[in-house]
Amino acid sequence: MMLVWLLASGIGAAQAAPLTLSDAWQRLQSASDLLKAEQLATDRARSEREVAGALGHPQLALSGTYAYLDDPIALDLNPALPGFPIPIPTLPLTERDIYRASLVGSWPIYAGGRIQAAQAVKQAELEVRLQEQEIQRRERFTVLVERYFGLQLASQNLALHQSQVAALERHLTNAEKLEGQGQIASVERMNAAVAVDQARIARAQAERQHSLAQRALDSLLQLSQVAPATRDAIPDAPPTLAQLQQGMARSHPALALFDAKTRQAQGSIAAERGRYKPEVGLFGSYTLAEDNSILSELEPEWLVGVRVRVPLFSNDGRGDRVRAAKSAELEARHRKAQTEQDLELLLASQYANLEQARYELNALDSAERLARENRRLRELAFRQGLGTSLEQVDADQRLMEVQLGKARARYQYLVALAQVTTLGGDLEQMINWMEPQ
Repeated sequence: MMLVWLLASGIGAAQAAPLTLSDAWQRLQSASDLLKAEQLATDRARSEREVAGALGHPQLALSGTYAYLDDPIALDLNPALPGFPIPIPTLPLTERDIYRASLVGSWPIYAGGRIQAAQAVKQAELEVRLQEQEIQRRERFTVLVERYFGLQLASQNLALHQSQVAALERHLTNAEKLEGQGQIASVERMNAAVAVDQARIARAQAERQHSLAQRALDSLLQLSQVAPATRDAIPDAPPTLAQLQQGMARSHPALALFDAKTRQAQGSIAAERGRYKPEVGLFGSYTLAEDNSILSELEPEWLVGVRVRVPLFSNDGRGDRVRAAKSAELEARHRKAQTEQDLELLLASQYANLEQARYELNALDSAERLARENRRLRELAFRQGLGTSLEQVDADQRLMEVQLGKARARYQYLVALAQVTTLGGDLEQMINWMEPQ
């Protein structure tokens, strides 16, 4: 089915080159500050995931100390015996300046599964962020469709009103000639003049609506005087409701988001349970430089060891933490179930809007043919003095209403198609549907 697309002459003399829906979508994805912010938030979550990935790696640090003592540390070897005849000199253990530089390392071997759990939580957080980004991307696509085809609707509305003004002005000219020839009464000419004035008022309102629609699309794409360019037909075979329902259950980001939140909560449960388990780690140290004191000579040049920590009693609320994490998991499951119900209802509603708009388009085809024929007959009757000016004006008005009704039905169809596509379909498929042929 083809929809006659009337373009307004003289609209936007400085318009940019026509922009297809595909080009507009690419432009929006690169220019939208909201989508840029979403991408940066995703990049941050990805970096945090990488940080968690390094939790199980060994650590190595360069450690150094320096101290200046008020007096050297010394060992008094004199026995505390009264009357001991031989004094023994004091043994200095350090100098007043003491220092040490070492390489110190550690490596967590087992942490009760908390390291793996933390990594799983960060991975789930990244998946949540990716789904949130996709939700925003789909919402932006819907906004684009509304404004893109809204501008086309406003353009057609303006074109129809301009066409009506031109037709009524011709009708007024004919009425003035017929009045001058005495074929019609002056009241018929006056009716034609009033119809022209009313049509001009409606045209001015259409011009304001077109200006607002143009500004809305320009602002969204951060361009000037965008001119939409798509084919005037609508898809002959959109996906069925059953296909859309299957696609929604399989890949809708809101449902995938709650799946990720469930995995996030499961990771938190594992992490909190790990607080009950022991921790095992390796540690070591190697001395690179030290002072020349006796005490330094007594200390080992290097050492390695194993550290074990077994929690017996803690005030960190381990049990409550586990219960809170379990509640978070159940919450995510219930929210997903409710979201599934809401999305199914929304999809059914939007699909009903789609079907209603398609029905109106088909019904208005025959109405347009009738309105055109009626207008032709009324114009012919008026020229022959067999009809009134009001009858021709009514015929013009009826034809414009039918044409504008078709334009509105097409707009409603495409917006509903975008809605069901974002719910359970493929965005690229709709873009391909609207590519100029």
